Amino acid sequence: MKATKKKVLILAYYFPPLGMGGVQRVTKFVKYLPLFGWKPFVLTVKEADYWAKDYSLLNELSSEAEVIRTGSLDPLRISFVFRAVFGKGQREGEPVRGKSVGRSKLSSWLFFPDSKIGWLPFALMKGLFLCRKEKFDLIFSSSPPPSLHLTGYLLKLATGLPWLADFRDPWTGYKLESFPTRLHVLLRRVVERLILGKADRVIAANPAIKGVLESRHGRGEKICEVSQGYDEEDFAAISSEKPETFVIGYLGTFSPDCDPKPLFAALGDLISRGVIPRDKVRFVHVGVCVGIDFDRLVQRYGLEEVVQEKGYLPHKEALGEMGGASLLLLVTSDNPLVFPAKVFECLRLGKPILGVINPESQIAALLIRAKAGRVVSPEDKEGLKHALCSCFSEFEKGELTSDADKDLVQEFERKSLTSKLASLFDQIAGQ
Repeated sequence: MKATKKKVLILAYYFPPLGMGGVQRVTKFVKYLPLFGWKPFVLTVKEADYWAKDYSLLNELSSEAEVIRTGSLDPLRISFVFRAVFGKGQREGEPVRGKSVGRSKLSSWLFFPDSKIGWLPFALMKGLFLCRKEKFDLIFSSSPPPSLHLTGYLLKLATGLPWLADFRDPWTGYKLESFPTRLHVLLRRVVERLILGKADRVIAANPAIKGVLESRHGRGEKICEVSQGYDEEDFAAISSEKPETFVIGYLGTFSPDCDPKPLFAALGDLISRGVIPRDKVRFVHVGVCVGIDFDRLVQRYGLEEVVQEKGYLPHKEALGEMGGASLLLLVTSDNPLVFPAKVFECLRLGKPILGVINPESQIAALLIRAKAGRVVSPEDKEGLKHALCSCFSEFEKGELTSDADKDLVQEFERKSLTSKLASLFDQIAGQ
């Protein structure tokens, strides 16, 4: 006789069909939790405008998972409804264009603690109904957005159920967030302290976030780490054929925080001087561009015949494109708390990595520890040119390979990480 699975209510705003890297963490947890004795019920928002959609991710969810969607009065949901009513709905795979989607200086004044606060009453009402109906064993909320933890907090107060708050990104101190006044900063830290005080366990997605939360609020006994990672099943059909052309691949978003300019400047200079022949190199980008004029940058550095912009692709297809690269580019925010999942997917691809990142960052430390490639500061123009020359020379000789520590990389497999999360669930639910 099969044992009855325990039930967890998962609160997640960013969830398929919304795309991009931010949805991967909860999606993979939902995919694998049933293997470890937990039936997930995902409470999320109805369709909303976003930079990109990926409907293929819905096919990855466990058949045992239940997804419940509600309305919302946040800007992304309102924008989607408006566009749908007036016949301008976002098509599958089509990114939303514009300066921002739900983020502006005005919204930071109007909405506290963030622009998704308009989902709270809908999520709270539906959450209370589900708690009465399903008899959950615990509640799990994963941010961003931070306001989602307020829903978890209120559900905890109303039901007395154990509650785990997951911080995929930091809340206060995050570079992408703008605070209109010092009062906003103070209030958000007060709310953050309230959440950490009431949650039965707090989960950080990387050591830096864990350290900041511990230093700011103490409570080290309840803060633990469950890393970002990669899903081995996403790599099953990726070709291992080596390209004949030197292909630099980049998976992810280009933005002012993830700036292609240093790489493009170095590559454009090397091509213009004939160091790297123009017809022997390609740069392939899979993802979206936010807040930068990508086409103008390509033209500025004379790379029109080199750069191929694939746009946003379904997740497995995007990884497949990177499987055809000779060298993987990694650029990220210089915020020391940011550690995106694409880092681990790049490691699993088994290709040499060129990290144009802060050499003192935790990401750089992992790349070096894993022996996965080179790390160059974005400010080191000559160092970046030298790294590109070395990689191209090794490619020409057939010597551009990766010696990454496979045992270390396997520590970040999503199924294993979900097992760790399920063990935390078991501990908290059994108390």
